[in-house]
Amino acid sequence: MKRFLAMAALMIGILAAATTVKAQSPYPSRSIKMICGFPAGSSLDVITRIYADRLEKTLGQPVVVENRVGASGNLAAEAVARSAPDGYTLLTNGVTLPISMSLFKKISFDVVKDFTPIGFMGNIPIILAANAGLGVNSVGELTALAKSRPGELTHGSAGIGSIQHLSGELFNTMAGVKLAHIPYRGTNQVIVDFLAGRLSLMFAPAPTIAPHMKEGNFKMLAVTSAKRSTLYPDLPTLSESGLPGFDAPLWFAIWAPKDTPQPIVMTIYNVMREVPGTPEGRARLAASGIEAVSMTTDEFAAFVRSEVTKWAKLVETSGATAD
Repeated sequence: MKRFLAMAALMIGILAAATTVKAQSPYPSRSIKMICGFPAGSSLDVITRIYADRLEKTLGQPVVVENRVGASGNLAAEAVARSAPDGYTLLTNGVTLPISMSLFKKISFDVVKDFTPIGFMGNIPIILAANAGLGVNSVGELTALAKSRPGELTHGSAGIGSIQHLSGELFNTMAGVKLAHIPYRGTNQVIVDFLAGRLSLMFAPAPTIAPHMKEGNFKMLAVTSAKRSTLYPDLPTLSESGLPGFDAPLWFAIWAPKDTPQPIVMTIYNVMREVPGTPEGRARLAASGIEAVSMTTDEFAAFVRSEVTKWAKLVETSGATAD
């Protein structure tokens, strides 16, 4: 009997040791999936793949990008929110995620409560551009014109609740004007009508409008971010141009499901820092019109909370809804 108990105890010890070894296996020990809520070729997809390449090279495991499109990235977010918090399923999204918290009345996740923020990937500057036919050369001149012609000046966006749409609403609120918003199905459709003179203004992602700068049919007035763009340093901010506090960049980041262990979070975060921290990484970002932004995980978590609050106020003011 004693021999039987001794053997049983030995077997239990072996099993416990095996379980401990398995639990302590270094991360990652298999492939990682990054779920991107926008289609291949989109700005989010481009920056996701830049970071996926770095994670794969540094961590030595395959990193697969899956484009799960729908509901402004919400389908992808829902999938990651339901995933195991083990670091093998990550979400890439950006400013649309905190906007969705108030834009959609029925939503199955909370960006603050259901995710672990990992790191900031970067910004794409949004440029306020005016059709040359308006004859304005500054934000001040545009504001004066808009006040004299309420509801007549138009701006297009990629859809209701997009950063372009809400940049226009923020401009209306802060400048005391009324621009007429025209929603489209995508940014590429907006740029076509803007360049053809069918729209007065455009809050344009820089990579979309930059290739047309030499055509001379529009004037770039300012960037929507709080600080000047490192890619377009000669352009003033809207904050500098008479609208202090204006801040509406197109930003992107990475999240994991809630309760993801901190050591895993820091492993991913430390690799993410290698992208803007290397000449190769900075060059890849700049080539895609993306600005590197430095932010710790704690700073990013606080930033997301502030973005939820900021956009909720503007969505309520504008009456925008996606439901």
